[in-house]
Amino acid sequence: MQEEDGFTRWIEACAAGEMLGIASAALWWVTIDRVDLGAAGGPADWLLFIGKAASGLALGLVLGSLQSWALKRQFPALNTRLWVIATTIVSVALFAVAAWYSVFLPFDQQSLVPVAHTPFETAITSAGFGVALGILLGIAQAVVLHGAARRAFWWILASALGWGAALPCIYLAASVGSSAPGSLEIAARGVVGGVASGIVLAGITGMSFAVMRLRVRA
Repeated sequence: MQEEDGFTRWIEACAAGEMLGIASAALWWVTIDRVDLGAAGGPADWLLFIGKAASGLALGLVLGSLQSWALKRQFPALNTRLWVIATTIVSVALFAVAAWYSVFLPFDQQSLVPVAHTPFETAITSAGFGVALGILLGIAQAVVLHGAARRAFWWILASALGWGAALPCIYLAASVGSSAPGSLEIAARGVVGGVASGIVLAGITGMSFAVMRLRVRA
């Protein structure tokens, strides 16, 4: 039987996971970006690419672990290890794409999300990117969730809508402040954006609990 406080636990897990994961990933990305690898090109570029792509490990491992902890209470048959692995793979893939843009493309083509000049444009473009991310992450996670819940396909829709609404919180928080932020400001942006996005993500995806049911094994 699913716990009555499962929704609250899910919100707490997503908020904490996004806060710690986004802040850690952002700090790691900036730290790698500031490392002097010598002349650009060749091995130096590939080391920079690998280092930036590894930022996804922080987000995937932290968010995946906390989410699986909360979902385990709702769906006891959930394979938490596979959930963390699925979440981390998609997260690293996302950061790898962003790292490719950052390292190997000309400066004026390095933005993964189209350049926005107003908060409204930032919200719209990041929401579209969030939907795409949510679909990819939702598919990977739904495969794992299928073993513990019936109608797990609803998770894909919930993930798309959830990330579509959550990602603008991260981008808007990242756009506030100085143009050359220090490590403390970057961490603060990550905390604010992470908490806000985590609550939004949890609130939307958590509604899928109403249509997914425990898978009873014979």
